[in-house]
Amino acid sequence: MRKIIPLIALLCAGGYFFWAKSHTDSPQPITEKPVSPPSKKIVPTETKSTEEVVVMPSAQEQEANPDSALMWAESDVARQVLHESGRLPLDLNGETYLEIDVEALKNLSIGDYVDIEMPGVKGNYDAQVDKVQEHASGNKSVQMNLPGYGSVYFVNFTIGKNSVYGNLTLPSGSYSLEAQGNYAWVASKKDLTRSHLEEEVKLK
Repeated sequence: MRKIIPLIALLCAGGYFFWAKSHTDSPQPITEKPVSPPSKKIVPTETKSTEEVVVMPSAQEQEANPDSALMWAESDVARQVLHESGRLPLDLNGETYLEIDVEALKNLSIGDYVDIEMPGVKGNYDAQVDKVQEHASGNKSVQMNLPGYGSVYFVNFTIGKNSVYGNLTLPSGSYSLEAQGNYAWVASKKDLTRSHLEEEVKLK
């Protein structure tokens, strides 16, 4: 009996040894640590302005392209110069003072269109040059019609060395224009008094 007890103890010890070894040798599960995604650096994008920059034509560009320049514009300088000249009609009434582009008028040729949008003149009309005449005196006459309005309406300019005379017969009324150099006045004929004689300007 005494021999059996040590044998049983030995067997128990051996069994525990093999049990412990089997648990030690078995692979243990590997727990992976979650990998956080790389952080993204946010860089603000450059904001582009959508505002359009309008570049106005320079004086040199207007000279190179006459169509971009005004042929006539209201002018206080013209008022002052013409009043100081002492050559205004005494019965002038309801007039508008202008600076006009005499060179542009001189350079008109048959078929050209002129926008009759003139301060002091009611309405806006397209006139087309249908006759240009050079006179022996050096003066130049430019006659225009108003397409679509018939032969009743017309615009005529007589251009001299230092003066311009204009006669505008339009659907909105009849107007007279006289200029000394580039400074002119324009007025409705009905605003001129009866004593004003509508005769051709003696061009110099």
